[in-house]
Amino acid sequence: MTISQDSVYGYSDKASLTIRIRLVVIPVIFIVGFLGNTLTASVFLGKSLREKSCSIYLAAKAISDNGFLVSLLVAWLDFVDVRIFHTQVVCHVTLYLSYVCGFVSVWSVVMVTIENYVRICRPSDSRSLCSRYIAKRITILGVVFGCMFDNYPLWTMDISPPKPPQQRFCHTLHKFERFEVVMTYVDTVLTLVIPLVIIIILICIIAVSLVDAAKRRDRLRKTSSYSSVNSTKSKIRPVSTLPHSKVTKMLLSVSLVFVCLHTPSHAIRMKATLENILGQTTVTSHMDRVLQHFFLVLYYFNFSIYFFIYILCGQNFRKILKKKVNQLCKRKEHVARTSDSVLNYRTVDIELETSNNTLDMD
Repeated sequence: MTISQDSVYGYSDKASLTIRIRLVVIPVIFIVGFLGNTLTASVFLGKSLREKSCSIYLAAKAISDNGFLVSLLVAWLDFVDVRIFHTQVVCHVTLYLSYVCGFVSVWSVVMVTIENYVRICRPSDSRSLCSRYIAKRITILGVVFGCMFDNYPLWTMDISPPKPPQQRFCHTLHKFERFEVVMTYVDTVLTLVIPLVIIIILICIIAVSLVDAAKRRDRLRKTSSYSSVNSTKSKIRPVSTLPHSKVTKMLLSVSLVFVCLHTPSHAIRMKATLENILGQTTVTSHMDRVLQHFFLVLYYFNFSIYFFIYILCGQNFRKILKKKVNQLCKRKEHVARTSDSVLNYRTVDIELETSNNTLDMD
C-alpha cells in the first residue's frame, strides 16, 4: 500500500475534523517515527545485536519505515500548499519510495513472525534457520525484488501541464490507467492478503503451542507430589525462562501490533473496491470515508510506533539504548570540557599578551 491519494490530491471539504486531525498528526508521526526508527536501526545494527538474525529484519523494517515516512511528509506538504510533490522527479520518486518501503516493511514483519514460529515451535531448527547469513540474504532479495517489482510509478506517472485556474498535478498517464489498477490489486495481494494470512496462521500456531506448554506444566504440577515437583523443577522451565523467551515475546508483540494497525485501512479499502466491482455502489458513504481517514492514521502509526514496542518488550534493546544514550551524554560532556579548556587557554594567552604589551609600554 502506498501513501493515500487523498493526501496528494486534497479534499473538497478541508474544514472537516478528519482533515484537521491528519494535518496535525502526520507531522508528529513523522518526527517521532523518524527519530525512533533511526535509534532502532542504530541499536539493531550495533555490535551487540547485529549478529542476531531477527536484528537484521527489524533494522530493515526501521530503515524502510523511515523511507515511507519521508514520502508521507512530502505528500503531507500538499496540505499546507507546498506543492513540491507535483513536480517532475519528486512525484515519481515519492510514489516509488512509498511502494518499495511499504513492501520491505511488511515482509520484514512476515520474516520476524516466521522466525518467531521457528524459535517456539521448532527450536531444534532455530540454529540452522535463524542465522544472520540467511537473514541478510533474504533481506537483500526482498529489497531487490521490491525495487524491481514496484518500479512502475517511475514510468507510468507524469505531471499534467498547468491549465489556469488549475495547477500542475502528479497523475497516471491515460494509457497506463488500467495497468495501474491491475498493479494496485497485485500490490494489495502482496502487501496485505498473503502477509496477513501468513502472520495470522503463524500467530495462531504459536498461541496454541504456548497454551499446550502451559497445560503440560499444569498437569505435571497437579499429578506430582511436592517432592517430585521440586526434583523436576530443574528439568521443566516456564516459558518466561526458556531460551529466546524474551526475544520471542518482543517478536510476537511486533506481529500483533502490525496486524492491529495494518489491517483496518486495507480492509475498508477492499470493502469499497468490492462494492464498486459488484456494482452495489459508486459513491463511498460518509461513514466509510470517516473510517477510512481514521484507519489511515492508524496505518501511518504502523511506521512510527515500533521503537516504543522494543522499549517495552525488549530487555536487551533497553540496555543497549541506555548505554548508547549514556555514551552520547559523556561525549557531549567531554566536548564541553574540551571547549572550556581551549577557551581558558585562549583567555590566559590573551591576558599574558596584554600584560607583556603593558610591560613593553612601561
